[in-house]
Amino acid sequence: MFSEYLDKLRMYGKRHFTFQEIIQDLHVSENAAKAGLFRLKKANKIITPIKGLYVIVPPEHRPYGSIPAEELVPIIMQHLNADYYVGLLSAGLFYGATHQKPARFQVVTNRRIKHPLKFGDVVIELVYKDSLENLPTKDFVVRTGYLKVATPELLTIDLFKYSDRAAGISHIATVLSELTPSIDENKLIELAEHLGEVRQIQRLGFILEKIDVMEDEEKKLKIIDKLLEYMKNANRPFVSLVPYMPRTGCPRHKKWKIVENTDFESDL
Repeated sequence: MFSEYLDKLRMYGKRHFTFQEIIQDLHVSENAAKAGLFRLKKANKIITPIKGLYVIVPPEHRPYGSIPAEELVPIIMQHLNADYYVGLLSAGLFYGATHQKPARFQVVTNRRIKHPLKFGDVVIELVYKDSLENLPTKDFVVRTGYLKVATPELLTIDLFKYSDRAAGISHIATVLSELTPSIDENKLIELAEHLGEVRQIQRLGFILEKIDVMEDEEKKLKIIDKLLEYMKNANRPFVSLVPYMPRTGCPRHKKWKIVENTDFESDL
């Protein structure tokens, strides 16, 4: 009965259901529903990312323990009525700027979810942010709807803001070597000012001067010139290249007002 229910849902294009829906649709008791769902879960036919929410795992995805993260995230966030966007290294994937698929699918959200979102090979890492209001995102079409992804400008700021979540400054430099052609320097400056994250402009400019970009060197130079022009009119203090590392005794780069408290190099 329960397996046939999954087949029927999939036939109508549904990928998930709730505990109350299965009780109503099959006219069964709560205990019978729990027993049937337990069997489905044990057979790897469903997962339960959030209490009361069940996501169907089609046969082709059962060896991995879940549907892909990019398909699972819209279902979870819609169920929670939560704001979110795919960010950091995972967002880089959508702009061809993460040459190696991250082990975790990184999502920035305004909801705190304490339990781990790990289903077989699929691991979703949540980064909490108080408010996501008016943050620029781009919609990508996936099988389960639309997936919100940080714009290149928001992604750039977040890479520095959450550098400890982005595998370190050398990895950030590697991402930027591929992401740079997609960055709109005017939107970046406007967003940094809006978020109070001008320090990330200093870090970006410093990094860009030291790395090669994959496709458009002229675009890199254009961004650097625009950032320098902006910095001339901004009275900025020195900031550490990496905020979570010691800075005592480290050299200072006057042009970008950066404390060089670590070394780095791009992998590309």
